[in-house]
Order: sequence, then structure tokens, then C-alpha cells
Amino acid sequence: ELEPIAESADLAGEYPDLELRQKLGMSGMLTAGMGPGPWLKFAKSLGIQSLGDVDPDQFDYFHELIAHQEVSRLGRPGFVDSCGAGWGISAPAVFHFGSDDMRMKVGSELLKGNKWSALAI
Repeated sequence: ELEPIAESADLAGEYPDLELRQKLGMSGMLTAGMGPGPWLKFAKSLGIQSLGDVDPDQFDYFHELIAHQEVSRLGRPGFVDSCGAGWGISAPAVFHFGSDDMRMKVGSELLKGNKWSALAI
């Protein structure tokens, strides 16, 4: 499903649209790219799928590796990075360092793909 979208977006220099980000979020692709962590159980409570139906307690870095490897097979590194490279290093910070209120409001929107984020240092 991603291959034709990746090709056209990459050639046109376009970023993923909201609909695609939401699909990535609800399918569990975004959370899988974050690796194991507290966001996995939270994502499940939001109705977000787990890749391969792996239980959040069983999800490990090997599962994250598989998710990254499969997406990289698209052969469009620019497109792949635009689908969550910056997001993938900023979203965990919300869960590790944010307040409970921030995790509920901002974290849920990030995991669903409704909002995008970046880490600024």
C-alpha cells in the first residue's frame, strides 16, 4: 500500500499527508518505530493496532528492527524519514518527561498520527 504513495511523494518532494500519518498511527507503525516503552500499552488503550498482534509486554527491540527493515524496503529514504524520523525521536520525550496531562492530550494525538512533532535542542 505504501509503495505507490512513497514513489509519488518522493518524486514530487511532498510530505506525507494527514490521512497517511493517521493510517501509520492507527496501524501501529509509528509506535513500533519508537521501540518498547510505556507508549505501547497506552496505544493499545487508544485502539491502535500492534504490529503482528504482539502484546505490548512482549514487544522488544527485535520487533522494532523488523518494522524499520520492512519500511526501508520501500527504497525511498527521504520519504521514509518524512514518515517519522523526527517524530520518532521527539514523541518518546513526551512519554518520558511530560506530565500526565501532556501524555494524555499530546501523546494520544501523536500516537494516532493526528499531530506531528520534532525534537528541538
